[in-house]
Parts: sequence; C-alpha cells; structure tokens
Amino acid sequence: MIVRDEVMVGVSRRLVILILCFLVVVTTSFKHVWSVFIPYVESEFMITRSVSVLPFSLLNIANIVGFLSTYYIKEVLGLKKLLSITAILMASGLVLTAISPSVLMLVGSFAFIYGLGNSFGYVLAVSLGIRWFRGYRAGLATGIIVSAYSFGVLTLSPLTTYLIQYFSSWRTPLLIYSIATSIVMAVAISVLKEPSTRNVGIEIHKLGLIEVVRSREFASIAIILFLTTLFDGLITGNLVPLVEEIVNVDPMTASLVMSIYSAIAIISRIVIGVVSECLDPLKTLIIIYTIAIANAILFPLYRNLPLIILGISVSALLFSTNVTLSPLIASLIWGTKKLETTYGLLLTAIVCGILVGPLIGGLSRDLTGNYYPGIALTAITLILGTLILTYTTKTLQPRHSH
Repeated sequence: MIVRDEVMVGVSRRLVILILCFLVVVTTSFKHVWSVFIPYVESEFMITRSVSVLPFSLLNIANIVGFLSTYYIKEVLGLKKLLSITAILMASGLVLTAISPSVLMLVGSFAFIYGLGNSFGYVLAVSLGIRWFRGYRAGLATGIIVSAYSFGVLTLSPLTTYLIQYFSSWRTPLLIYSIATSIVMAVAISVLKEPSTRNVGIEIHKLGLIEVVRSREFASIAIILFLTTLFDGLITGNLVPLVEEIVNVDPMTASLVMSIYSAIAIISRIVIGVVSECLDPLKTLIIIYTIAIANAILFPLYRNLPLIILGISVSALLFSTNVTLSPLIASLIWGTKKLETTYGLLLTAIVCGILVGPLIGGLSRDLTGNYYPGIALTAITLILGTLILTYTTKTLQPRHSH
C-alpha cells in the first residue's frame, strides 16, 4: 500500500511538472506572435517591413546565446535563480516593448531582453521534462512539451488580433502577456526542481561545450538537423506569399493554411514523441525524412489548395520531428545531466536552418520570379541530410552509462 501511494505521488508530481513545462514553453511562443504586431508597429513608427521584422530576426541571435549558456548559468546560480532571471527577462522585456517610445528601444527590449529569457525558458522546460520522465514515457512527455510552442502560436495569434482591436492599441496585449508570463513563471519557480539523481543516470566524466562540439556525433547530427530544416524554413518563412502565388488565393485563405500548419505541428509533435518510444529516435528520423523527401520532390506539382495543404502539412511533420527528437537524441547519446548544453547546441543548428531557409526562398523569388529553384535546392539538402544520417546511424552510440 505504501509503495502504491509513493507511485501515485510520483505520477502526480510528474503531471504537475509536465503542465508547468508546457505553460513555460507557451510563454516562449510570443516570439512568433510578433508578426501580428508588425502592421501596427509600422503604422505608428512609420518604418519599413525590413525594420519591423528586426525584433523577430534579432531575437534568433539572442536565442543562440541563451541556448549555449543556459547550462553554465544554471550551474553557477542554480535552477531557481535562473528561473527567476528568466521570469524577469521575459516579463520586463514585454513591458519595455509595450512602452517603447522609439524603434531602438522596441527592438532591444523584444529581441534581446525578452529573447534571452525566451531561450532560457525553452531549454530549461524541455530539459527538465526529459529528466523527470526518463524511463517514464519520455518521448510522449517531450512531444507534449514542445507542442506547447505551436499551441501558443495557434491560440495567441488570433487572441492578440482580437485584443489589439478591442483595446485599439497594440501595446496593451503585451502588458497582458507580461502579467500572464509573471504568473506562470512564479508558479514554476516555486514548484519546478531537478529530479533525483537516479532519474539522471551515470554520465560520462567530462562533457563540456568544447568536448561536445569536437565529438564526431555532434558534427553529424548538427549537420543533419541544419540540412533537413532548410526545406521547412523556406516554406514557413515564405508561407503566406508562397501559397498566394502558387494557388492564387486571397491573404485570408493563405493565413488559414498557416493555422493548419500550426495545428498539424501540435499533433505531429506528440505523435512523433510516442512513435520514438516504439522505434529508435534515429530510425524515426529516417522514416520521416524519407516521407519529406518525396514531398519535396513532388512539391512543384502541387497546384491546387488541397495539395498545397498536404505539402505544407508534411513540412510541419518534418520540422516537428527535428524539434521533438533533437532533445531525445541528445539525451540518448550524451545523457541528461548536461542536457541543456547538448540540446542547446543541436537547437542552435535547427535555428540556423530556420534563419537560412527563408533567405533561400527570398533569393529564389527575387532572382527567378518563383520559389521552385529554392525548393529544389532545399530538397537536395534534405536528401543529403538523410544520406548522412543513414550512413552514420551505427556510429551514433551513447557516450554515457545508464
């Protein structure tokens, strides 16, 4: 009876951890909600599109800095203090963005203050989730936690539009989100903690940033994630104009396709997490990459709305696979004790793909008048990434003992 009670307490604790990690990731999804603010910011500050997208673009740089430093800051300050810093950065970043009297302050507040907290929050939430659920449906838990980002984008984008219209101000929603973030993070600070060492396992003696970067495994996986993310980066980075041009639909319909993409991303991240528990994560990658290659090759033939939705849904599946499995692969190969370091490095490779993919699409459109050369190029990189994965799967073995 006592053992049963302990099991129930353990399950309840993990459920609370899962919910809190999910909510923390939702607060990081404000990053992609920025696109809703763009027209209003442009109108008020009389700036061009290239300037209004800077908060989002530069936030990716802050993300990389945060991804690579999360573990080391946590080691020095401890989890609770880093969560507190994360809360302060995200909440104050949103407030300062809301009250910004100038473009410079607007960009700095959202991109670097909120952005740094954004990266800390995301890496901590995913890493904690994996550590707590190691041996207890870690794949499902990871899928649920990372799906929170797409859930946030899907729900907060229309909510933000409504709030802007209701309050006749783009600044008010930012203040509301700042309060919501503060509440979520306050609960997270009081509840979240590291699991017992028996859930973490015995790690290799030395595992620092340099050691991981120099490892053969990291080079292979990082290159694979970068090459295979380029296709989705091109599609999502140019999604609305791409859909408008290919199937000749209005902006509202094209925006609906974006919502479908987000919905597919939510579902597929959870499904991929479950599948990875049945199959090896690396084998799961090969299967999804093969499907994505077929989709990329056939994409130029998608000339009507149903086919475009199919193509974009597979693109969402591809990206969801990389996002969901990258932390699981990092924990499989290097263990979970320093997961923030290893996962942060792999996440950086994915972010680089997200940054470069849209540029390939934009250059293709500017130089040739359409997106197909860029799609062909990213299809080739997808094939290349899959070939590298196929030939290196046997060498990607755990470097730690369980």
